[in-house]
Amino acid sequence: MTSQICIQTYLYRHEADLAWALLDSCGIVATLTADDAGGMQPHLLFGNGGVRLWVSEDRAKEAGQLLAAPFEGEE
Repeated sequence: MTSQICIQTYLYRHEADLAWALLDSCGIVATLTADDAGGMQPHLLFGNGGVRLWVSEDRAKEAGQLLAAPFEGEE
């Protein structure tokens, strides 16, 4: 089993959910972690580093490219 690495951090859960859904739709297993009392206290995300998106090391490059694709060419 390969280890997991955090490839992205989001301040808002809905942004993290969208990124997770994109990776899932492309067959990449991803996990979200957040310290916000199970979603009951979202304001805790601001002081605890946000929502972290984790993928396996062997899929990290592919996942990063997929997440960056919509923004390519924007300045």
